[in-house]
Amino acid sequence: MLEALALLAGVLLLWKGGDLLVEGADRFARGKGMPSSLAGVFILGFATSAPELVTTVLAAIRGHPGIASGNVIGSNIANVGLILGTATLLAVVVVDRFILRVDIPLVIGVSVLTFLFFRDGSFDATDGWIFLALFGLYTLYAILTAGKRPAPAQHPGVHRPFFELGMAALGLAGLVLGAHFFLVGALAAARWLGVTDTVIGLSLVALGTSLPELATTIAAARTNRMELAVGNVVGSNLFNLLLVLGVAAVLNPQPTAGRLLSIDLPVMIGMAVACFVLPVLGGGRLRRWQGVLLLAGYFGYIGVLALSAG
Repeated sequence: MLEALALLAGVLLLWKGGDLLVEGADRFARGKGMPSSLAGVFILGFATSAPELVTTVLAAIRGHPGIASGNVIGSNIANVGLILGTATLLAVVVVDRFILRVDIPLVIGVSVLTFLFFRDGSFDATDGWIFLALFGLYTLYAILTAGKRPAPAQHPGVHRPFFELGMAALGLAGLVLGAHFFLVGALAAARWLGVTDTVIGLSLVALGTSLPELATTIAAARTNRMELAVGNVVGSNLFNLLLVLGVAAVLNPQPTAGRLLSIDLPVMIGMAVACFVLPVLGGGRLRRWQGVLLLAGYFGYIGVLALSAG
């Protein structure tokens, strides 16, 4: 009974929190003349990566580096396969040209670099500092090139930046709390069903920390702000690798498990490549049949997880 209530509370908080975060971020971006794609990458990408950052840092500090790196990699796979795939089923997604030409190739490059860094046995503090430096350079580059991104239409009404940021912060709090409740209920239900801890950790922990991205993307799709949704997914993946994994490695070197090199990292790279190839084939759009492919890839990966864990 308590598990069911936790799941219900989690779903409601995620739903409303996603609405508030998207509305607040969109109003703030338009009021400041910030391109919506950049708002999606930075405001939503950073905000919805907060659960990954908190979970990963705590896991690293407490001496569970495998959970930390697995959470980042699993979340990036879920962001593209599950979240972007779901968004594409809800609406045809137009991918901003700057995101397609700059941000997504950066995600691919950083994903490949992550694989190469893990190949020497661990993702250590030196690798972590390199990623944090790259994060700083990317942030500076994005700010300097903001003017090259398509300018948004002005938001109707009075611009109230503190109110809009407060709305976004309230939405983020709802997302984090909702993800916590949902994860508590899901973990209890999974154990009740007899699912192994390995499968729970590899699938539900990564999914639980990706729930804010899912809720935010669905909210963006329902309000026809898909440029925010795509920016959210791309920005979250960049933040997860450069910032979250970078901080985790500085705190505690991340060991290379055998399955990371053979399964998880190649799947993460494949998802990043699909995020580029599919809209190119679709003329700058992601259509519903492509969303089905992304979802099929994600659930196929979850199936492989279950079989390998068993």
